[in-house]
Amino acid sequence: MTIAFDLDDTLYPEIEFVRSAYREIARRYNHPELAELMYHASTPREAFDLATRVIGLPDATALIEIYRNHLPDISLRPEVESTLLALKNRGITMALITDGRSTTQRNKIAALRLERFFDSDLIFISGETGGDKTTGLPFCLTEKAASSGPYFYVADNPAKDFFQARQRGWTTIIIMGKKDNIHSQDLSSVAEDFKPHRIIYSVEKLAQMADS
Repeated sequence: MTIAFDLDDTLYPEIEFVRSAYREIARRYNHPELAELMYHASTPREAFDLATRVIGLPDATALIEIYRNHLPDISLRPEVESTLLALKNRGITMALITDGRSTTQRNKIAALRLERFFDSDLIFISGETGGDKTTGLPFCLTEKAASSGPYFYVADNPAKDFFQARQRGWTTIIIMGKKDNIHSQDLSSVAEDFKPHRIIYSVEKLAQMADS
């Protein structure tokens, strides 16, 4: 059995990364109040536009670089950490499949100390492999590296996370989040082939499923 996980809004709340980046921008430019102002903006673009005006920059290029490249202040929730540890202790192969830039995702992985649970050859980042989840490449690479089915993919975003995994015969599982998830989890808005096979509301359910 191989269980692959998405990263953002699956293993930790992605909004924590956003908040961390805004705090780092405020710290770098010595504007303590700026992080709160950015956080209350309606969209990231609006947040960066606001920050450029407050700081007095010609554009948001430098701020976006900080956002993408800072070492974030994020952490695993206790139930996620205990579940990953339980799965690892049972000898279940675990992989990480995530879309994004290499530096950004690697910094998240380091901050969350995910190397405790995922072997380096089972971490697949689209910025490194050249193909995101919509291409099917990371699922193919996981199969080649793990060589131990059946395969499961645990993620949060039905718009792009599950279609290719389903096409390869994987069992797909969505962890329904809270209102602060970055992407919509409205399953009624996606076609049947994009929907997960299973819905869970707590990551601890994975340990129970692994036993069944």
